[in-house]
Amino acid sequence: MAESSVAMGSMRTVDEGRQQQPEYGRLMVEPEKCTGCRTCELFCSLKNHGEINPARSRIHVVRSQRDNVITTIPVVCQQCDEALCMAMCPAGALSRNLETYAVVVDTDKCLGCRTCVEVCPFGAPSVDPRTGKSDKCDLCGGDPTCVKYCSQEAIQFVSAEEESMTRKRDMADKYLEHLRTASTQAVV
Repeated sequence: MAESSVAMGSMRTVDEGRQQQPEYGRLMVEPEKCTGCRTCELFCSLKNHGEINPARSRIHVVRSQRDNVITTIPVVCQQCDEALCMAMCPAGALSRNLETYAVVVDTDKCLGCRTCVEVCPFGAPSVDPRTGKSDKCDLCGGDPTCVKYCSQEAIQFVSAEEESMTRKRDMADKYLEHLRTASTQAVV
């Protein structure tokens, strides 16, 4: 099982002489590694609700089929810097946990109106079928259970900076592959 590699709330210096900013972790998904086993959903619901019930999971594995190819991808909260769910909640039930940087739900304030579900561009929040209240990933207090039990390491807990660099490298690799393919086709 993968180990969490981010020290929550650790400090990093942006530039010499400038103020330090906290470094937080976030979940990074590598879809090509996901087998669709849904183990992450099972352990998430067990950790957060005390039962194995994918309907109550805070992570959701979505299955898609195109051109006879089945793809599965875990949908996770991106813990956005400017979270629409938090900004649009009419009850003010969503707030930022300053230790983990996760957007968390205060179920006592939540109206169950589904505004957070509707405005999230990633489809991460859901409404708990038992309570009727918003339910979303809170990063398990900085030690995400889904990461621990993903045998394929399709879900990783990394620093936001590391996630950004990984995505940039992936995009550069895809672009280089495109250029290679285009130059090969031009020669033929």
